[in-house]
Amino acid sequence: MSYPAVDPEIQNLLDTADTGVFPVYGLDEVLADPARYAVLRDLPDTPADDRVQVENLFIPGPGGKLRLRVYRPVTDEILPVILYIHGGAYTYGSPEAEEGRSLRYAAEAEAVVVSVDYRLAPEHPFPAPADDAYAALVWIGEHAAEIGGDPERIAVAGGSAGGNLAASTVLRARDLAGPQVIFQSLTYPGVDTTATSDSMRTAGDLPVLNRRALELALEYYTGGENLDPYASPLHADDLSGLPPTFIAVAEIDPLRDEGRQYAERLSASGVTTEFIQVPGAVHGFDLLFPQARISERNLADQVRALRDALHT
Repeated sequence: MSYPAVDPEIQNLLDTADTGVFPVYGLDEVLADPARYAVLRDLPDTPADDRVQVENLFIPGPGGKLRLRVYRPVTDEILPVILYIHGGAYTYGSPEAEEGRSLRYAAEAEAVVVSVDYRLAPEHPFPAPADDAYAALVWIGEHAAEIGGDPERIAVAGGSAGGNLAASTVLRARDLAGPQVIFQSLTYPGVDTTATSDSMRTAGDLPVLNRRALELALEYYTGGENLDPYASPLHADDLSGLPPTFIAVAEIDPLRDEGRQYAERLSASGVTTEFIQVPGAVHGFDLLFPQARISERNLADQVRALRDALHT
């Protein structure tokens, strides 16, 4: 299998990219060097949106104090809540690194967004990040009113590694009779630790995320293949009873096929599922290049899906 051409606008942005310390090529080399991926953990400058108030909260977590970054639209209304889980190959990233997406979800999906600053691998491998994400969901279920949120309208969202953790959190909430989640939004999620899909096996030199980078990320997080459903949601025995789901994948991405397979399994299990494959898109396109036309369209789709689910 060969990949199609990258969208011309995205290709031009890749060729001229100044994305700070993040490499649009060679992420595997960064992940192989602790000194280099440590730099990606630094908190970046964040955008501002006068429609949204931002604050940090600290709650008891499985590994000690757990930081939640809360984005609340400026309103006195009781709003639905979105638990947002950032990506970063399980190894780097932060709520601040994806603040643009959280601000947009808050303002345009009209929701309180709670972004969890979970522990990172390899220092904290599975199940630590998944435990932190689930602890954040439990806190929301018990304390939503404290942030102006409605505990009856909770969604979980995340991209890439955050998509894995989001899917894991929703599975766990079903299995443990935890807080009721009414919707999940997964953007190019990693849901299969076996790394055996066609899109994975042929992803040797892709931009942003290549096969070796993903193999390193999985080695750090789960030790490689791990079929525990909270590590590898695609391998859960039963996906029935999960909430309606939106999944978007990038066409030129090692994670493409597992995202599609997860959507197919959810649908076959009776879960209302919307699946979008973005033509010409690379992994992380909407975060790295939100100004691109395909990014804007897909971000609008993400917001639309969340808003419709939470305000029906």
